[in-house]
Amino acid sequence: MKMSSTPAPSLGATRRLTMTMPVFAATLFLSAFLLFGIQPMFAKMVLPKLGGSPGVWSVAMVFFQTALLAGYGYAHWLVGRFSLRRAALIHLALMAVVLLVGLPIGIAAGFERPPQEGATLWLIALFAASVGLPFFAVAANGPLLQAWFARSGHPRAADPYFLYAASNVGSFLALIAYPFLIEPVLTLSLQSLAWSWGFGLLLAAIAACAGLALGAGDTHGSAPQATAAATSVTGRQKLAWVGLAFVPSGLLVAVTAHLSTDVASVPLLWVVPLALFLLTFVIVFQSRPLLRHGWMLTAQLVFVAALILKMLFQWSIGWAGELALHLGLFFTTAMVAHGELARRRPDVANLTAFYLWMSLGGVLGGLFCGLLAPLLFNSVVEYPILIVAGLLCRPGFTGIRLSGPVRAGLTGAVVVGLIALVVTEQQRSDSVRSFFGVNRIVDSPDGRFRVLVHGSTVHGAQRLRQDDGSLVSGRPEALSYYYTGGGIADGIDAVRQVRGGRLGAVAAIGLGTGSLACQTRPGEDWTFFEIDPEVARMAADPSRFSFLAGCAPTARIVLGDARLTLADAAPASLDLIVVDAFSSDAIPVHLMTTEAIALYQSKLRTGGAILFHISNRNMDLGPVVTATAHARGLATWIRPTNQTPELMAQRKYTPHVAIVARHPEDLGLPAEQGWVAQSGPGPARAWRDDYADVIGAIWRKLAP
Repeated sequence: MKMSSTPAPSLGATRRLTMTMPVFAATLFLSAFLLFGIQPMFAKMVLPKLGGSPGVWSVAMVFFQTALLAGYGYAHWLVGRFSLRRAALIHLALMAVVLLVGLPIGIAAGFERPPQEGATLWLIALFAASVGLPFFAVAANGPLLQAWFARSGHPRAADPYFLYAASNVGSFLALIAYPFLIEPVLTLSLQSLAWSWGFGLLLAAIAACAGLALGAGDTHGSAPQATAAATSVTGRQKLAWVGLAFVPSGLLVAVTAHLSTDVASVPLLWVVPLALFLLTFVIVFQSRPLLRHGWMLTAQLVFVAALILKMLFQWSIGWAGELALHLGLFFTTAMVAHGELARRRPDVANLTAFYLWMSLGGVLGGLFCGLLAPLLFNSVVEYPILIVAGLLCRPGFTGIRLSGPVRAGLTGAVVVGLIALVVTEQQRSDSVRSFFGVNRIVDSPDGRFRVLVHGSTVHGAQRLRQDDGSLVSGRPEALSYYYTGGGIADGIDAVRQVRGGRLGAVAAIGLGTGSLACQTRPGEDWTFFEIDPEVARMAADPSRFSFLAGCAPTARIVLGDARLTLADAAPASLDLIVVDAFSSDAIPVHLMTTEAIALYQSKLRTGGAILFHISNRNMDLGPVVTATAHARGLATWIRPTNQTPELMAQRKYTPHVAIVARHPEDLGLPAEQGWVAQSGPGPARAWRDDYADVIGAIWRKLAP
């Protein structure tokens, strides 16, 4: 009997191969979890210091996406220039340096307050000094570990792309875990400590992966870490990778903006599109995708046809139907584009180059929709543009070869069309867009009222005509939440009465249409703090809303985040602070923390008060104000809503209001107005700059 000439693998080799896949998959999972976890954690750290200005969020997005691209470039450099052994030593050394000098994550020394000028460069330096090195090191692991797995000798090493699915599962779970599990339970200091321990575990896991890959054979050479000679990648292939990554990345930002602007303003709504986005990567890079590519090609056309029919026939399908339609279209389009990426993935020798070009497309898509679109368009028109671009990702389109003149003609037509679209959008007066969203000015069908709507939240209304159709003249009447007899107006009067019928200096955080200006009295000194310059322009324009011009023409408007700008006010100079920034469904948490209330207290005169407008469709913020004020030694009185059809018909909305003061005698609250004194800290925990439980506020609203 003949014996096989192939030697049987040793017991050690068998054990190594058995452990290879689970160790690599677990390491990639942990790496992606940490990569997605650090972004919201650090953003939460910098928010109280830097405020919620668009510059902060723009720089944050640019920094993290650029750092991710740099990490992929570093991985490509390691794989292309060094043997596996040397690459492993370099990367492990980098990880060890991060562990020794870069952790725990926190605000770097010397970045306590931004400068008056050159804030962008300062912000980039802050992010780089605080999280640049840890984020860069973790970002490289995705493509790098897959390249190492290709050298491991594992039976599936010839096609390691399936590990990308494990990586995106980690990203997906981090995305879900942070708002629902991590943020409500752990303070920022504990989050940072836990992230440091996770990083240490990741370092050990990467060392294990390197050992498993090195155990496959000789790796002392200085040749690139490919198992076979690299095939040539054409410029057309690279451009296709960039384009196929660009469309779903941009569409992710665009569909989120569209849903929050035109469908439903729901807290954490952004989680759903991003979760679907990550899920598409998990599916398409599986060895046997759960959803076949052909099915997705058909489903995309079905959703596009459904959207066209709905628009043509003006069907009303409710907000739930709208969500299902747009999310279904986004998911199938992302599946088509990412499915084409998976089908076009190169051999193992070009793996890191593939991820590098794909990352570049993702960065460009995010930058286009996150930075350029708000500057170019006054509505979310990039959304239909990218839906059309999603159809161009289909294999029938990507396979078309055009002659030079035809290609040039089509390119010119697209450029001319885009320029015309930008010019048209810039000239719109009914819709104004900024980095904070889209503000629409809408007149009621009967012409009696003009309303400012941000997303689906009303931020003010003005009467234009009387019920008989005649034009309104004279001093504007405060409407919406600010009408005379409502909780906000009565709360202001309660402080005013204790001070002899007139207030001194007042700070109002949040401007809207300027309706609150019509609750001022002669001789009072009011200052409005507004973060969105477009809102300030609309409120100051009498042709749009005349509250400021008609009621408080001398009131000052201070632009910027109130946590920063209010800090410049003189100590003990204010009688009242009105915090009117929580009626939207993406609340500025940093304006409702113990540190924020401490700032307000330092600016109030003895006996001063803070009035919080806490109307919100999805969150119960009363217990939060009560607990947070109690932590600062303050008492809280709450006036619940009591909406009636008669008030609603007059565009008067009864607000949910909390007023905070040190002593009851600081306020003149008539018992018949329905104010309820709150006892003790209540059911909620006090919010701090390093702790806020948004999910708890949502849950209390849902609970009976």
